[in-house]
Amino acid sequence: MEMDESDWRRHLGRRWAEQFGGRPFGFTVGDGWDHLLAEVFRRVDAVLEDDERDSFAWSDIKEKWGVLRMTHNGGDHIDEVVDWAEAASKRICDRCGGSGRLRSEGGHWRTRCDVCDGL
Repeated sequence: MEMDESDWRRHLGRRWAEQFGGRPFGFTVGDGWDHLLAEVFRRVDAVLEDDERDSFAWSDIKEKWGVLRMTHNGGDHIDEVVDWAEAASKRICDRCGGSGRLRSEGGHWRTRCDVCDGL
């Protein structure tokens, strides 16, 4: 069964609730980055030390200037995951998840594939 755009957000929010301080959390990114975010949360879970699990939380997850932006209260090991994800987001269409590139249309930046460009 395929998830609609809101389902994947709810699913990730429930699956990784401890990374959001146990509270509802919304992120404003295109549907094409759903798998990228799932991988980020998985990688963060893998590098979190036991003593930081209760205090770690994301404070913002969004698209800015066509690139994924993520802020958190973790350490350098989380920054490494975020740096990887931000770089990867420049190559993943934020609409469909296919191979994309950073593009500007009328001053508005998006990472899009050739098919989704202009949509």
